[in-house]
Amino acid sequence: MKKILTLDTLVVSIASMTLFYYSSVQAETVTKNEIQLRDDVILTFPFPSIDKAIEKHFGKPKQYYCEQILQIKKKIEHKTYSYYNVNVQLTTFEGAHDFPYDLVTITFSNKNSMEWRVIDVKSRTLKPNEITKCRDSL
Repeated sequence: MKKILTLDTLVVSIASMTLFYYSSVQAETVTKNEIQLRDDVILTFPFPSIDKAIEKHFGKPKQYYCEQILQIKKKIEHKTYSYYNVNVQLTTFEGAHDFPYDLVTITFSNKNSMEWRVIDVKSRTLKPNEITKCRDSL
């Protein structure tokens, strides 16, 4: 009887640890997917503004891909007013995904406005060895 009780205790302990481990891994995976989904939704809001910012910055329209949110900052001016700055990064290209590739960072803000405005655009031309793969889509 004592051996059966010990074996039962061991089986229950292993099952509990496995369930606990699986639950934490599953929660982490869901969280990463939720963050990526959130980023994808947020990136749809400034879409026309991204096109205009790129055209103004480069003097011509450019195609782009690999859009991602680098940072979201909540800015608090005073107790009753706050706004957000969102940094978006993307890669531009010419023709059918040809050089030159440029890494572009655009900062959007909704300060004193209901609409998102571009407040800064920075870019640099990427070297061939700096081209990286985009993050996977959901």
